[in-house]
Amino acid sequence: MRLIIDRYLMREITLTFLAVSLLLVVMLLSSNFIRLATEVLEGDYPVGAFLMLFALKGVGNIVFILPFAFFFSILLAFTRLYKDNEIVVLMACGGGARRLFAGVLMLSLLVAVVVAYLSLFFAPWVAELSKQMLDEAAAKQEIEGIIPGRFNSLGSDNVVIYVEGYESAKKELRGLFIRGEQGEGESRTRYTINASRAYEKTEPNGERYLVLQDGYRYEGVEGQSDYQIIKFDEHGIRIKERSVKASRRPFYALPSADLWRSDHPSHLAELHWRISVPVSALLLALLAVPLSKTSPRSGRYRGLFVGILVYVVYNNLLTVGHSALGKGEVPPELGLWWVHLLAIMLLLFLSWKQQMWPRRREVRQGAE
Repeated sequence: MRLIIDRYLMREITLTFLAVSLLLVVMLLSSNFIRLATEVLEGDYPVGAFLMLFALKGVGNIVFILPFAFFFSILLAFTRLYKDNEIVVLMACGGGARRLFAGVLMLSLLVAVVVAYLSLFFAPWVAELSKQMLDEAAAKQEIEGIIPGRFNSLGSDNVVIYVEGYESAKKELRGLFIRGEQGEGESRTRYTINASRAYEKTEPNGERYLVLQDGYRYEGVEGQSDYQIIKFDEHGIRIKERSVKASRRPFYALPSADLWRSDHPSHLAELHWRISVPVSALLLALLAVPLSKTSPRSGRYRGLFVGILVYVVYNNLLTVGHSALGKGEVPPELGLWWVHLLAIMLLLFLSWKQQMWPRRREVRQGAE
């Protein structure tokens, strides 16, 4: 009978968890899509890296919604069971509060292990991969990455290009103004090019050129007036590749092993934050059991409202503790464990107040 009760509870929680997670993932991906599209249009990221960044950032951020999705799914599942009097039937069949906690605990341990892997290893790896891809994209500027209406650098030379428009169907730039330098020392010359359109061409040996069409080239030595004016139907400018330079990595992109070996307060704060994600998933799942207790006559969403309020307070305390730990205001030994201790105390208080555990006298009478 106990196995049947556990299996039924796990099935109800799992189905609700999958539905809630799918909804939150869609909302997260939609928000990330709009934000990344805006940043690409503003020139913060290259156009060619949009889809890969969207996938990486979306997958990397899923870890932070799983604890809430699991917590909310237990609230929804157990609230429905209470409203339909199914919990009363389960308790009458021998499934008391211990069975409820046991069923939730088995599933929450599995979720906590998955979340721990995502938080400690997978999310930092995705963040590092995103940074590497952006560094490589910055070194290899594609024609699609040139933003119309803004001055853009081209290759590793001191070449600045301004375009009026871009035709994505033909992959052509329209209305170009280019200014650059060539040579060294006294023989260094500057040139200015106006062209009606241009496209990118890659030779078999891998060299890349920007092919300009229908324009003029003005070239001369700085400080002298003997400039050359050349009219051309087609003119190519070699695009030299930039060397890939590793940008400064944020704390969330560092491996957990590096954070563990570091004594920097910000690194320790990031490590405690990653550890708090699976811990909070476990504690929130257990808190959902007493928070979801309701009667058929009470409001259907009262438990959900209180549960969300508890989650908001818990998450805000973690955020405040993370900030204080990063500033060195909290001892590293204490970390964020004081927030989890408050959650444990709340769990014990709610369980005691709702009499979810049998008293000593009831236990003795049952034994007799």
